[in-house]
Amino acid sequence: MALIKYFKVSTLPGSLEPDSFYYVENGTYAESYLTNGAGVARAIGNSAMVNALINAALAELEVEANAVDIVADIAARDALIATLERNAMILVVDASADPTVNAGSALYAYAHSTVQTYKIAEYESMDVVLEWSAIQNGPSSTPAQIDTAVSQSHTHANKATLDGFSESGGLLRYGGQPIPTEWDGVNW
Repeated sequence: MALIKYFKVSTLPGSLEPDSFYYVENGTYAESYLTNGAGVARAIGNSAMVNALINAALAELEVEANAVDIVADIAARDALIATLERNAMILVVDASADPTVNAGSALYAYAHSTVQTYKIAEYESMDVVLEWSAIQNGPSSTPAQIDTAVSQSHTHANKATLDGFSESGGLLRYGGQPIPTEWDGVNW
């Protein structure tokens, strides 16, 4: 029986020790590999294996699954699947009812021949926040300064009188009534 060596690494080395277990920290998840007597690694339940399983499942799908159906939620996905007579790719906008989805949307492959649904990917929702200071070539004034300037732009002593003037039907009006005009015949 061979002794097994254990390694905790951030990336899998190019040359692996025989009869070893490699624990690879990879961002927010971890992968593990077990090598044989020749130092050849075998994936143990990691992303390589998961990707291989997904690829195998997708290979079973027929050519008909070339379009993506978009539905609002898991209930709508299930209702759609009940009507399908073909393979399908289904994007669920709110997949929170699926306990395997952390947050946001998910893409599913539906295999009609086996009546199975495979989750392909998850998409976390993004909230975008635009900061005033991040606007390139934007105004140098602050939003408060702009609000103040706009509120004061029409302030003057006779504003109420000027607000009474309007135009309608080609006639100048004051208080909604036409303004009578007279010609000064003497200076004409």
